Order: sequence, then structure tokens, then C-alpha cells
Amino acid sequence: MKRLGLIMLGLWSIVILAACGNDSEEASADGNIELTLWNDWTEDRPENTVYKDIIAKFNEEHERIEIVLESIPHDQYETKLRTQAAGNQLPDMMRVWPGARTAPLAEGGALLPLNPIIEHWDGVIPDDILQDYAVDGNYYAIPSNISLTSLIFYHKDMLEDVGYVEFPTTYEELKKLIQDLNDQGITPIALGNKAAWPLQSVYISTIADRYTGSDFLENALNDNGSFVDDQFIQALSVIDELTRLGAFNEDMNTIDEAQSRNEFIKGSTAMHFAGSWAIGPILDSVENTDNIGVAPFPTFEGGEGDASKISGVAGGGIAVSSNLSEEEQEAVFEFLKYYYSDDLFQQLIRANIVVPADVEMDDSIPQVFQEANSLAQGGLAPVYDATLTPELTDVINNGLQSITLGEKTAEALAEDMQKQLEESR
Repeated sequence: MKRLGLIMLGLWSIVILAACGNDSEEASADGNIELTLWNDWTEDRPENTVYKDIIAKFNEEHERIEIVLESIPHDQYETKLRTQAAGNQLPDMMRVWPGARTAPLAEGGALLPLNPIIEHWDGVIPDDILQDYAVDGNYYAIPSNISLTSLIFYHKDMLEDVGYVEFPTTYEELKKLIQDLNDQGITPIALGNKAAWPLQSVYISTIADRYTGSDFLENALNDNGSFVDDQFIQALSVIDELTRLGAFNEDMNTIDEAQSRNEFIKGSTAMHFAGSWAIGPILDSVENTDNIGVAPFPTFEGGEGDASKISGVAGGGIAVSSNLSEEEQEAVFEFLKYYYSDDLFQQLIRANIVVPADVEMDDSIPQVFQEANSLAQGGLAPVYDATLTPELTDVINNGLQSITLGEKTAEALAEDMQKQLEESR
């Protein structure tokens, strides 16, 4: 990932900086300003409708500024963005993703820092989340949504039947709950790991962060740490221990994630570990939404990470071209402050989308959604498959599945990951 990032940075930087002196077009003679916004909102999804409606409302209420949408299918979007960046032909605004996918554009000088207006979201969006779009102290986009990958959904009545009114907060308590459920003949956790990613993305992303802290992954990838770190091996060992405890359904490696979610919805299991993508399907399918609880991963004794964090990725950012005139910049700033507003966040919430802002919700919003949204406010831990190279992701995915089959140890998987990393350098 690091090497790929450097290649992208080099390519984009050379071309972007070479053309850096180009001036953008000034506003029209009548003082009206037209700004183009590239996006990938081509699918008929609730959140895409929300984004378009907010922009249409902005255009109606602003006579001098018009936002013109250019929607490009997702599969073509990033390729077109990179091509246009290389030719210094970026639009006025563009949808971007955080981290290594925004950094080359920012470091190449193609994007305008939003620092002059970042205080507008003080007390609305935690800085830990805003940092997902920050590069070298500058903010390049504001997130509108969050994809959490590690939530624990549970049937309240099934836990109450074995003596638990509150969900366990420590790993030791969780193991006790698993044992108590097994003693009553109840399968504790629905897991569908046929595609091999759930144990990595849903489980290890947060479990490892609890043990190692959020800097570990980047340090390991940059040769300032190692995957054979004791804390990381302990994190991997949790999967082995849960398997040996009988935490999962026996067919966990032959059913997929959606099938396991359905088993949970049917009440075949007491718990299901998944991401925020599961909120809508669960709420739409269970008979009594008040009986569904959601909890963060428990704490692990001796862990060095921040237990208030949960793995996830901030999204929905809109970046701004650095080639805009001062008048155009002011118009963009006015638009962004209008767009990333309470109105946007409230509409996304009603579409079952977790948002980065701690906004007020009325009783019409299911409690399980309100609690999931509040869990995001503690900050985000990195998601492993959003950070690792595809090769390393394959190693950890297959290795975790092998652990559940008794074919590999946590130590051996850690060594495999370190070996793959060193061979890729």
C-alpha cells in the first residue's frame, strides 16, 4: 500500500505541479457562479437521493451560485478522477475517499485546504473523525457518513433468559455469556465466514485495535513495527479461543455473511457481529426492533488501545480544486457549510446511515440506530482490509479461517503476514 501510494503521489504530483500555474475561470460577467461537482451517485440508493435533494435545495435558495452535478458510475469514477488529475483537469469539486486515496491529490497541491472554514463543525463532528480527511495538518473534505465494521447486535430477551440485563463490557464477561448460552443449548454468535473477510474486517479490525492501539497497523506497514508483535498475536488468538469456546455456528465457513445475519434475525442465535450495513436489514426484518440491542466490542485486559474507538471509515467527503478563484472559493465555502448541515445528517439518519455528527434524534428513530450512531463518536480505528495491501488481506483472511479449522496458530499467521510484508518491499 505504501509503495502504491508513493507511485500515485509521484505520478500525480509531477503533472499537477507542472500545470499548477493555470488560472481557473473567473465568475461570469453577471456575477453568477457555476460550480461543477463530480460524484458517483448513480445508483438508486437512499443516501444518494438525500445528497441530490440537499444540493437541489441549495440551488433553489441561492440565485448567484449553481452547483452542477456530473454523476459517473462508481466503477469508472476513480479511474476518471486519476486521469483528470494527471491532466490538471479536475472539476471544481469532487467526491473523494479518505486516507491514501486523497493524500496524493492533497500532497500534489491539487486540492484546496478547508482550514478557513473547519471551525464551522466544532462541536458537531469530532476532530478524530475529521482527521480521516486531513493530510499534514490540513483538512481536505468533511465526512457525511461512517461505515462502522464492528458492531455487536443481540437479542435482549435471549440474554435476559440467561441472566444478562446489560451487555458484557469486558472480554472475560463475554466469554462467560458465551458459556451460559451454550449451557442452555443456544448458539451464541451467528458467523458467515465463507468469503473469509468477516473475521478480519468485523472482528480483528477492532479486537486488534483494542490490543495494539491505532498506530500499530501503520507502523507495521512502514517498518516501524512488526506483525509478530505480542499484542497483535494475542488479538489473533481471540479467534482461536472463541472457536474453541463454541461461540460460532458449526457451518460458519460454508455460509456467507448475509445468511448468518438471517439466522440471527430468525432467532437461531443470540448475537451477530457485523457492521453498520446490517442495521437496515435487521430493523426491516425483526418483528420487535425494541428487542434488538447493539454494543461495542468489549475491552481486553492488558490492551493498549482506546476502548472508546470502533473500526470504521468516514466517507461522503467533497474535495475542492485548488485552481478556483477567490470568488469561487467563497462560493464553495458557502455551499459546503450549507451541505454538511444538521438537515443533511438528519435525512441520512432516516435512511439508516450512520453519520459523524452527534445530532439530536427524536423517538421515531429506533433506539438501536441511535446507539450505533453514538458509538461512532468515540473515534474510528482503522479497518484492516481498507488499509492492508490485497496480498496481505488475503493472508490474514485465509489465515483466520484456517485458525477456526485448527489448521494454523495465531503465531503462524502473524509470521505469514510479516513474511508477506517483507517480500513485498
